[in-house]
Amino acid sequence: MTVRRVRDGVSSPTMETLRELALAAGYDIDLRLVPASDPAAAVAARVVIDPATPGLEDLVATKTASAEEGRRIEEWIARLERHAGSDHRRLLELAGRYAAPQHRKGARFFAPKPGLTQEQTIEVAHSALRPSTGALSGVAAALVYLGHAPDPGPVVAWSTDADAVAERLSATMREADAYQPAGILVAPTMRAYFLDMMMPPIWEQYIVSPIQAAIDLSGLGYEHLADEITEGW
Repeated sequence: MTVRRVRDGVSSPTMETLRELALAAGYDIDLRLVPASDPAAAVAARVVIDPATPGLEDLVATKTASAEEGRRIEEWIARLERHAGSDHRRLLELAGRYAAPQHRKGARFFAPKPGLTQEQTIEVAHSALRPSTGALSGVAAALVYLGHAPDPGPVVAWSTDADAVAERLSATMREADAYQPAGILVAPTMRAYFLDMMMPPIWEQYIVSPIQAAIDLSGLGYEHLADEITEGW
């Protein structure tokens, strides 16, 4: 039976066969091109570029990444090195493009609240993160590592439980249907994103590591800020 052979991995069906199976069940197949956003791409870049990031085997051995995540990271390492070679700047730029937070599946967007300063918006985002595993990026990271950031600009809240963070945030911020360049972006990610995150002495918010901040800022379209963070590396 065709369905059983597909399910068991015995057969690799063509799109025509898949569509016939779907139609038999009362469905159709709709293929669309969407912007890529895979957290494994960012972790792969960190493994290649950042000496402080553990190697792939260590990430899996310490359960910082699951076996399935490890497989995806390994694929991205090969892909990034194929496209960028030994050019670390190019590799970081590609990682930003392929892991951009605004394109992440499951990302949720919140419009800026009138009257709130950038610092207050960052605090609101952090308050929503607090009970969960997560860290801030975007303009919050730029302020910490560079001392300046676009204002207005996006605050990124990475979390392993993005929906819970978004639900808490919705109590004070208005959720929007699309990316808000001056608002808060809540997105799901891997635990490996939080390696080397830090808490600035003057803040109470956890911030992603410098390399992760550079990747995120590049993906958000702030390549010049990513270059500032990585200058001299």
